Amino acid sequence: MAEVRSTAPQRRADAVAAAMRVIADHGLTTAAMQRVADEIGVSQPYVFRLFGSKQGLLLACVDEVGARVRTTFRAAAAAQPGDPLTAMGAGFRELLAGGVTGGLWLQASAVARHDEVVAARCRDVIAILLDEAARLTGAGPDDLARFLADGSLVVLLQAIGVDLSGGTRTAVGTLLPGTVTP
Repeated sequence: MAEVRSTAPQRRADAVAAAMRVIADHGLTTAAMQRVADEIGVSQPYVFRLFGSKQGLLLACVDEVGARVRTTFRAAAAAQPGDPLTAMGAGFRELLAGGVTGGLWLQASAVARHDEVVAARCRDVIAILLDEAARLTGAGPDDLARFLADGSLVVLLQAIGVDLSGGTRTAVGTLLPGTVTP
């Protein structure tokens, strides 16, 4: 049986999936690019050919984060139309549970501090997600600001290893001095 070669779009998708994990754990380094190449079975120059640069790969990963969150929001809102914002928040927490989505977002945010192209893409993704949340829930700016703040808090708490199983309020309570944890 002849070996079936992957197409460039398939290799690109494979590279994004691998890069999300690698960048979330190791940052956007040349060594990370080599790990991505090794993981998908291609050369590092081929990964650069697919994306043009480390920045191009990171932008593709940021876009994938946006797509995953958007899909999560839609599924959650459809599953719980009576309280879609709460369902979307729960879906987001589940999406973050593996560490890849939040880790990638934190790495992209760190790069964005000094890279306006990445910063602009991160802002675009947030704007798209807020628009989607507004469309799915009818929420206004105040509710959306709280929703974004809660999501940001979840990303931060998850990244530093705080137990979120009891919800964000309980998690924050465990960080307060003198608080007895259950």
